[in-house]
Amino acid sequence: MSTATNNMKLTHDDYTVAWICPLEVEQIAAMIMLDSEHERLPQPPNDHNVYTLGSINGHNVVIAGLHSPGNNPAAVVVTQMRNTFQQLRFGILVGIGGGVPTKTERGNIHLGHVVVSKPVGEHSGVVQYDHGKAEVGQFRHTGYLAPPPTVLLNAAREMDVRRAMMLEDPLLNHIARIDTVRQGLRRYKYPGAVNDHLYRAEYVHPNHSVSCRKCGCDLTQVVDRRAEDSDDDDDDDDVCDEGPQLVVHRGTIAAGELVIKHGMLRDELAKQYGILCFEMEAAGALADFPCLVIRGISDYSDSHKNDRWQGYAAAAAAAYGRELFFHMPVDDVKQCKIAEHVDSLTQVNRYHQIFNWLKPSDPSTNLNEAQERRQEGTGLWFLQSEPFKEWKSGTRRYLWLHGIPGCGKTVLSSTIIEHLNQQLDSSHVVLNFFFDFTDTNKQSLDKLLRSLVAQLYSRCENSRKALDKLFSSCEDGNRQPTYESLFATFLQMVNYVEKIQIIIDALDECKTRRDLLSWMKNLTSSGHAGLHLLVTSRKEEDIESELKRWLRLKDIVSIQQDSVNHDIRAYVHERLRNDCHFKRWRSKPSVQDEIETELMKKADGMFRWAACQLDILQKCLDLRMLRESLRSIPKTLQETYARILASIDENYRQYAIRILQFLTYSERPLNIQEAVDIIAVNLSEDPPFDSKQRMPEPREIMNICSSLVSLVTREVSGETFMELQLAHFSVQQYLKSEEIETTFPEEMIKVGVIFQKGINEISARGCITRICLAYLSCLDDQSSIEELKKRFPLAQYSADYWMDHARPAETKEDVQKSILNFFLQQKQGYAVWRKYFDPDNSFEREPRNWTKMATPLYYASLAGLQHTVELLLLEKGADVNVQGGRFCNALQAAAMKDNKKVVRLLLEKGADINAQDDNDGRYSNALHAASALGHKEMVRLLLEAGANVNAKIMLFNRTIHKIFIRDYREKAKLDELHSNSLQAASFSKRGYEKVVRQLVLAEPDMSVKSNWYGNALQAASMMGHKEVMQLLLEAGAKFNRQDEWYGFSLQTASFRGRKEVVQLLLEKGSDVNVKSKLYSNALQAASMMGHKEVVQLLLEARAKFNLQDEWYGFSLQTASFRGRKEVVQLLLEAEADVNAYSEQLSSFVSRYHTEMIQLLQDKEAH
Repeated sequence: MSTATNNMKLTHDDYTVAWICPLEVEQIAAMIMLDSEHERLPQPPNDHNVYTLGSINGHNVVIAGLHSPGNNPAAVVVTQMRNTFQQLRFGILVGIGGGVPTKTERGNIHLGHVVVSKPVGEHSGVVQYDHGKAEVGQFRHTGYLAPPPTVLLNAAREMDVRRAMMLEDPLLNHIARIDTVRQGLRRYKYPGAVNDHLYRAEYVHPNHSVSCRKCGCDLTQVVDRRAEDSDDDDDDDDVCDEGPQLVVHRGTIAAGELVIKHGMLRDELAKQYGILCFEMEAAGALADFPCLVIRGISDYSDSHKNDRWQGYAAAAAAAYGRELFFHMPVDDVKQCKIAEHVDSLTQVNRYHQIFNWLKPSDPSTNLNEAQERRQEGTGLWFLQSEPFKEWKSGTRRYLWLHGIPGCGKTVLSSTIIEHLNQQLDSSHVVLNFFFDFTDTNKQSLDKLLRSLVAQLYSRCENSRKALDKLFSSCEDGNRQPTYESLFATFLQMVNYVEKIQIIIDALDECKTRRDLLSWMKNLTSSGHAGLHLLVTSRKEEDIESELKRWLRLKDIVSIQQDSVNHDIRAYVHERLRNDCHFKRWRSKPSVQDEIETELMKKADGMFRWAACQLDILQKCLDLRMLRESLRSIPKTLQETYARILASIDENYRQYAIRILQFLTYSERPLNIQEAVDIIAVNLSEDPPFDSKQRMPEPREIMNICSSLVSLVTREVSGETFMELQLAHFSVQQYLKSEEIETTFPEEMIKVGVIFQKGINEISARGCITRICLAYLSCLDDQSSIEELKKRFPLAQYSADYWMDHARPAETKEDVQKSILNFFLQQKQGYAVWRKYFDPDNSFEREPRNWTKMATPLYYASLAGLQHTVELLLLEKGADVNVQGGRFCNALQAAAMKDNKKVVRLLLEKGADINAQDDNDGRYSNALHAASALGHKEMVRLLLEAGANVNAKIMLFNRTIHKIFIRDYREKAKLDELHSNSLQAASFSKRGYEKVVRQLVLAEPDMSVKSNWYGNALQAASMMGHKEVMQLLLEAGAKFNRQDEWYGFSLQTASFRGRKEVVQLLLEKGSDVNVKSKLYSNALQAASMMGHKEVVQLLLEARAKFNLQDEWYGFSLQTASFRGRKEVVQLLLEAEADVNAYSEQLSSFVSRYHTEMIQLLQDKEAH
């Protein structure tokens, strides 16, 4: 034990980091981790904590224990500690916890391992849960707690990197500080892997008063994890004779008042939220104090709890806590905000809201997959090259790395990212994105931008205010940002980072390539000197021609064959000697060398080609077969794929075609259970699906067409899936080409024809449609959706996407027959489909309860199934004007989806073009729908067909949530009215302005319908569709008609911040100062939402800023009320009266907008 005690006595303000440890066993371990212990300091009378003061690597630390575990004691300790030590920046919460026996990227979680909180996806690192009503044993998730501060996350990341490269583990060295020979410290000794028992989740401990050994727990119920552990890098962790190897897992920790003591409950909660560990103190500590949570695993959160592992687990967590201080510069800690000024809980709630709003895709899945494929030592040629060194140092700002298909660009990208992440400079941020042909969430510019913005928001605290502002301007996430606003926000966020490196892989796999290339050019024109961009792709014509417009020739780097061949040789050499499929040749090194030599003769820089040849050669059982295969090795990837297809057993051929049809054209990745059911469907049988026909071993699906497909592990919302996907982008391109038949050997040309016809897009999508409909027709509509999902894994995909596959294939007779049969004969399947999927709300996972079943004609029109619509009208006598569905009728549904051919067909068959919605729909008529969504050509079509441009539209608005007036009355003090903008500025920090608005607008009966009127011009104005508005205005639309919500069109556009629309309406003569029922004029509407440019435009058009409305007063008061600082500044510069009287704005006083108050005071407000 090496903690030194000295006489150093500091002041309370010298201590910057809190170390919170709930239990005595944790506190002892923490004290031993100190370099030196300091003298105690006096405490205020109301501080009853017991502190140990000391230092670690120059950091002054306060260790505080808890008198009992749980959230409330933790909150009390933290509150008192922060009051006494007022310079504390953050804390580490160190101790033991209950582990979840799941598998992370570091392997299985075992007793004695350490789990550390880390933001993952939308989670902040710690999720709070609580139990509900005891009588029903329910549990509920109650929130996400504050994320760790950046300096701690950086330290944890650096520790991971440095520790991986050390010969000796510093954590084990720290544990060795505890002298376990001493009697009082023996409990900290490593218990040994033989005492690490995980019982099956459903097996409950028989007697809670005694240990497993004494009560005789059934050892046959112990889970054998050796097979899983043998797949991990740390497969020797559990060998007791070799001693412990301390594994650290980072991810989500759950904090709550309830001790988790049941394996099945543990697994249920862990699966839902991706939890690695359970504990009881973090919720109290993190309520408004940023912390990193560190937990040593002492049990498996089940009924078989015991104290054997507590000491060692506490020591392991303390060792991690100590090591952190060696990766945090003292000055960086001092520069952090003082904890009492950090509104952490507010931030984490906003963090969660932001991620729910953006729904960014997670590039780490691609990064992890690529790193798993990487052969150690490969890619170094590029890291050591001059172009990369210059790019990394900043001499070059942009690099385009291009190469032939299959040369290993994605793996190389992962190598670059891993290398850059080891540069641990707090002013340096690395962002990455992988375009992915197998994942529709990673195939567009929009998805790229959302991901980059979210990554930057997570990693750079200073940049967050720009995105927070955009979120607020989008009605707190109720409206999605435009591309322009999101890109502008990203550029603002980037300015907060001194150095930012962006790596984007596989530009050629982006489906919006033209927009992407334009975005890249705009990004490089941003003027940020510290912004560095590296992209990879194939050398395709459109990419090359566009990039050459602005890249220097030296910034274009071709992946050279010789460099890649060096890496390929290392890969082939390693696989021949370590892959179990080649073990038959391990005793014959000359044969291994022969294989390596022959492959390297023809590799030509293609990693993918080499991998495929090895897949083929591993099946050779003797030397004769091997050498025959080596003599006939195909030269190209296309010929290689043809050979693989040709070699598929004839009995498997139809299965292979079906799997390849789905994987080539699927709308999202497919998990292995879905794939198994795909080949279990038999369209010629009745019923077409029988669960008994499933493959008994799902993984054997890989035997059908291996080398062309791969099985990957993905984690979604904490749940792990095995996904089947095409092995490479080049496979998809080959299967979609017209070259399948021509690449087959002449003697196998008939087989090539079979594959060509089967995987042709029309044929493939037609087959997929029929399989999906047949599968749905076999489901029982009396079962619950949860039961159906468990029993029929393909049902969700079938329900979601059969229409998308049917659209290009519905002209095929067999497809038409299947669709009509499903719509008109399969009532049970039709009902199940609507259980799973609501076409009216396709963005939602579950159908809304209020949505009633509409007619087949409606859904066919909505989906753009033109031939199906025609058959339903001509042959089946469907009523073209029948109402039903969210969008009223078939015509409005088709107009809303911009299905012009369907709209023409419906109009030809007598559809009423001006039919009004009699139900609680979203749009009132077809023209309204097309105008609101900006479908210019559809608007033109409807106008030419006689749509009434000034038809009154009626929308129904329901009040969804009651206003909790009682809760706010105490805060409001309604009788104390203040009268100027200075006091109005203090209202909005906590969102009470929403309550004001609701209180003003609320009717006594909160559930009563209200009718709101407007016209198509209002709808287009609201959504900012300038070209549509021009069409409507030319057709005689009136812009002086008022609706009940936004007022006139000019006010609508001003409220929404539609600058170009405002300009258009002003040019057309719209009255800038007309008053509506809600706003005094357009200026007030723009001021309320903080649209600075629109405010400037309206002021230039001589808008009056001293017009008063019934609720918010003058424009200056409105902007002050909402905290719109830039708008307030503009209005003050325009000489708005800072002391203008308004008696409506003083009901809800919250925290002050200090900057706003100062701004108004400078104008002598009183």
